[in-house]
Amino acid sequence: MALLRGRQHSPLVNWVLLATVCSLSLRLLSSAFAAPVFQVGRLNNHHGHFTVSDAKVKSLSLNWRSSAGHASAALILAGTAVTALFSTAFRSPKPGCRRAAEPRTRRHGWGDDVVFHQAQVKSNVEAADGLRLISIEAPPVVATPFAKAGQFVQAKPSADAKPSFYAISSPPGSEGPLEFLIKEAENNAWLTGTKNGDTVQLSPAMGRGFDLACESWTSADVNQVGLFATGSGVAPIRAAIESGALAGKVCRLYFGARTQECLAYADRFDDWKQRGVEVVPVISKGSDNWTGRRGYVQQVLKEDEERGEGFVLPSRHGALLCGQKEMVQAVRSVYAELGVPEDRTLLNF
Repeated sequence: MALLRGRQHSPLVNWVLLATVCSLSLRLLSSAFAAPVFQVGRLNNHHGHFTVSDAKVKSLSLNWRSSAGHASAALILAGTAVTALFSTAFRSPKPGCRRAAEPRTRRHGWGDDVVFHQAQVKSNVEAADGLRLISIEAPPVVATPFAKAGQFVQAKPSADAKPSFYAISSPPGSEGPLEFLIKEAENNAWLTGTKNGDTVQLSPAMGRGFDLACESWTSADVNQVGLFATGSGVAPIRAAIESGALAGKVCRLYFGARTQECLAYADRFDDWKQRGVEVVPVISKGSDNWTGRRGYVQQVLKEDEERGEGFVLPSRHGALLCGQKEMVQAVRSVYAELGVPEDRTLLNF
């Protein structure tokens, strides 16, 4: 019976096996019923396991040295064979179950073993106060898996160094180097201090990215999208906008930064507007000559909705978020008050 389990046979083979087992079972059953020991009680079949259910029967003794013992054992073995055949050879696989023999698609993610590849820095320029826009020429094994805005790579300066995670800011499918918007910090100095021609180690692009085809979005037929980013978190949002994935949807970007000088991609705002994305820059600190919105993106979102200048239609609304954890939690809290479920507010990881 072990040979039957885990293997699917053709219908013809199944019937040949069944006929063989039944033929043997008839022989075994004829000898079993001729033996007095069969009168010990009744047996119940529980998915291939036989138990004595009559409480008055104290025990079932099979004496292998006697013909009666052989007959009873034969009965049990025959019944088990028939049951196992029906329960394994003829059952259909459960919907959604994957057979062990089927190939599986490997996806890189958190905790997976990662192979790094050498890549070359092509440019490193200032994108905003404290932010660098770095272009890296990556081999196909790194760039090809980049298929969805929000995906990232792991990067490190050398083979024995500890990697860091960076979202790709250039849109998927674009020609040329991969681009990254990196905040200047002590732990990033090895990367933000690179120059043209320097080499770094990159993993293949990985992560689920912004899954705009998720069930929560498709079932709601989302046609308006709130975009929320702070600081370098605008990197994957830029990828989503310029990828064309949001085309045909009404979009508004709430982009937060500490000061006006910290707003990256300000030179691309007009292009984003041409793509149908309204851009609402928000600064938390700044000079008196700033005429735009002040505070935090979650506060500005709430203000707009409260004074009738919002655009949230809860039944058709979705959101993409990238930035500080506190911002994400606060925006989701505002959306909950507006009736937008959390599973329609997507993160890129």
